[in-house]
Amino acid sequence: MKRQVIQSFLLLSIIYVLIGCVKDTPDAPATSPIPFDPDKVLTIGQLKNIYTDSAGAYMFTEDYSIFATVVMDEASGNIYKSSYVQDKTGGIQLNYLNAGGIYVGDSIRLNLKGATIDSYHDLFQVNNIDQGASVLKVATKKDIEPLEIGIQELINNIDYYQSTVIKLTDVQFLYSEIGETFADSVNKIDVNRALEDCAGTSIIARTSGYANFANREIPSGNGTLVAIATVYTSGSNVTPQLVIRGYDEVIMDNDRCSGIEVDPVEEVYENFTNVSIGTNLTMEGWTNFVVAGSERWRGEEYAGNQYAEIQGYGTGLDDLECWLITPPVINTAGDKFLSFQSAMAYWEHSVHTPLEVFASTNFNGANFEEATWTKINATLANAGTGNYNFVASGEVSLSAFTGNVSIAFKYKGSVTESTTIQLDEITINNGGAPILSENFDAGWGDWIALSKTGAQQWSRDNNSGPDGSPCAEMNGFEGGYHANNDWLISPPLDLTSYSNVRMSFESAKNYDGDAIRVKVTENYTGDPATTSWTTMTATLSQGSFNWTESGVVNMSAFSGNQVRVAFEYNSSAQSGSAWRIDNIEIKAN
Repeated sequence: MKRQVIQSFLLLSIIYVLIGCVKDTPDAPATSPIPFDPDKVLTIGQLKNIYTDSAGAYMFTEDYSIFATVVMDEASGNIYKSSYVQDKTGGIQLNYLNAGGIYVGDSIRLNLKGATIDSYHDLFQVNNIDQGASVLKVATKKDIEPLEIGIQELINNIDYYQSTVIKLTDVQFLYSEIGETFADSVNKIDVNRALEDCAGTSIIARTSGYANFANREIPSGNGTLVAIATVYTSGSNVTPQLVIRGYDEVIMDNDRCSGIEVDPVEEVYENFTNVSIGTNLTMEGWTNFVVAGSERWRGEEYAGNQYAEIQGYGTGLDDLECWLITPPVINTAGDKFLSFQSAMAYWEHSVHTPLEVFASTNFNGANFEEATWTKINATLANAGTGNYNFVASGEVSLSAFTGNVSIAFKYKGSVTESTTIQLDEITINNGGAPILSENFDAGWGDWIALSKTGAQQWSRDNNSGPDGSPCAEMNGFEGGYHANNDWLISPPLDLTSYSNVRMSFESAKNYDGDAIRVKVTENYTGDPATTSWTTMTATLSQGSFNWTESGVVNMSAFSGNQVRVAFEYNSSAQSGSAWRIDNIEIKAN
């Protein structure tokens, strides 16, 4: 009996030693009912390429596999029947037929047979995954450390970072979000909340109404946030988004950053040609400030023209208000002028004026609430000007604002009034010395009306200008269409003493045919055909003889030279528009 006890004790000791040697993370089983072909292993990067190359959803019919690590699971309720996984080549979302069983840190092998690689608004996904039949846990507790990056880097490289776990530092939710909850836990409605860095660059964090932290209040401080980077593309609008893994990874206990003071400048000229399309505007010295809602002014582009735009719908809030504010401009003598172009789309507001312009002499880039803002009058786009037709403000004197003056463009509206506002060619300077002013009221002056091809020529119409006065007109139709190449060429312009040169004019068009071309040259030979011309970008009339402001045509590239400006007209035996030109102005500083 004593010997049996000793033997049993020895046996238990051996078992205990053997158990103590077992690793926390076991090796994958030698065999598995889930098929595996070692010659058919893909990376996540290769998986995305298959979708791209197939030009649409692709279903796997063979036993291809990927190995990846889970970086977000369903534990918080912020996603359902889904997880995000990552390998060295990137991340991707997996959508399952059944819920549960896969957790953060699990290293898995996924058999792709029967699954489909697809894209939902540019977010790559693998769909129709049966966890029991297709997913093998190879190991556990293999957590991937979040990559620490900034909001702007994430926005600029969202395709690279999508579906990976990232960590943002020195960030905070917008003032307008404080006191709100992450989502609507009562009605189970998803909600977007915007957070920003201390430079004012913002990004959306989207939370499900089913998340276990949906009813938690948005923190008021500054700090860190860990989340999955995702994207949602609608039309040409690419919206980077964050999916929070859990409330414990939102740590914002530090003091908020309130903005960065900016130095005053001599003048402002901004045509938005260097901004990132689809992202919030973050030009140096400018302030893109949200008072209510989550929408901000952002860079957009259409037909080669870039501009600032804000869209007032889709935020899920009743009140929307965002200000785009210029750097402070030195206006000690009160001799500065403001000019800009605005455009409006959709319908006019019945409750709010969607766009207003203000000036302040005590805004420093960090004290929005304390600054004094005075409304100023300028010509603005409205519903009557049509969708996206830019309207020039004219030159607005800022003589009432001596000191350092900042100009603010305030958007205000609601989600029930889906107005879109655009801004372009924002200028604050001394108004400029007049280099040329021509309305053709007194004749051609020193302008050259030259016909290279065709019998039709530039003429003066005595009654069809914007105000019923004369204007220049060219029409290739006379009893039928005719091939024409005709030029209206300015006298020589001396720009040798100037560095900031701007042109504006008005045009009116009717009938179908080629657009008028606006050109500049530094070496006019006397023959347009042998002269080297640069074609300029301008807003032109779209038809019905509607007079249209060109906006600011930037000619600064020709500073320091003698130049000529020309309007080139072309028609053919099959088509030809009628064009009218008037009120040509060139100013320079």
